[in-house]
Amino acid sequence: MNNLGEQYFPVNFIPTYIHNHPTFGVKRILTYTVFRFFSFVGKEDNRLASTLKEALFPCNDTFDFSLIERYLSEDMVFTPAFAEEGYDAFFLYTAISIVEDFFDDTIVSDELSVVDNLIFSLYPALGSVTLDDDVVHFDSLLQSGGEFYAALYLALTRYSASLGKLLPKFSAVYREEFHFTCEDFILYDFMDEYFEEENCILNTSFIELIDTLVQATLNYYNTDFDTLLAVEVPAMLNGTSSRFAPMKRFGCVTISYLPEREASLSMLREIFRYTAAYELRNHLFDYHLDEDKLITLENWKEKLRWHYVQYSHVFEPALDVFYSAVLSRKLLRSCFERNVTDLMRKDS
Repeated sequence: MNNLGEQYFPVNFIPTYIHNHPTFGVKRILTYTVFRFFSFVGKEDNRLASTLKEALFPCNDTFDFSLIERYLSEDMVFTPAFAEEGYDAFFLYTAISIVEDFFDDTIVSDELSVVDNLIFSLYPALGSVTLDDDVVHFDSLLQSGGEFYAALYLALTRYSASLGKLLPKFSAVYREEFHFTCEDFILYDFMDEYFEEENCILNTSFIELIDTLVQATLNYYNTDFDTLLAVEVPAMLNGTSSRFAPMKRFGCVTISYLPEREASLSMLREIFRYTAAYELRNHLFDYHLDEDKLITLENWKEKLRWHYVQYSHVFEPALDVFYSAVLSRKLLRSCFERNVTDLMRKDS
């Protein structure tokens, strides 16, 4: 098992994710892969964003940020981190647009051909090999982040039947700087190993365990998600919470914008569940050292004592992460609008 925080390419996770999410799994991984490909190429070619704008949105002067919001809210996995400068926000929008059109049966679209043509013009070697041929050496073929994600795109679109064979080859040449995706699966990889349960996150006993910890935390603070969203969160977003007081002297930003209520509640719940799982993980190490306290998915209701898990270590970090997520979303929107404005100006 990898240590928490290590960035790695999860060979087994990809087919499992596709299997567990048959309606959107392939589409989401493909979207993320195209985005990462654009992002790496864009670092080397500052004309890429303009080229994509002209090819895909020649007459479009209305770009809807909600497309990005929907993608980010759909699932916590395969969500990107963005560079503070550059066109990453536009690249994600573009990747979402072309992949959604490709999977939309009501639209006749060949926009993925833009990706194919870009790959083969930049990396002609990828067009001259058969990826699932045993003689192909990935270590010499994939030297950069752009090549890595270009080849992964080809594997997903042209060699889907050979993914089981190809993914270990990608793992062998993966580098930390390629940063495949967010680290959610690392936490749950630990849970899988600890509880000796494949896909622990889907196990009903594990879900009940985490939800019980979340509810116990809310009960301890005599609150619920609706109250948090109506009372606690607005105070934080306006910069009045004492926990954020030190930020004020560094230019704390007040936030009036929130996603619509149901989306905000969903985000708040997911963040609390992840934070509770993370806090539980910290204590499972201790339980594991004493066999008398070994926690399993069968005995946790009797063996796990909640006072060992600090409620404040769930409550405050979860609210802090929610605040940061809302702030980040606001900054992302600003970055996306700046990208679009810049590209429009270049077109004119």
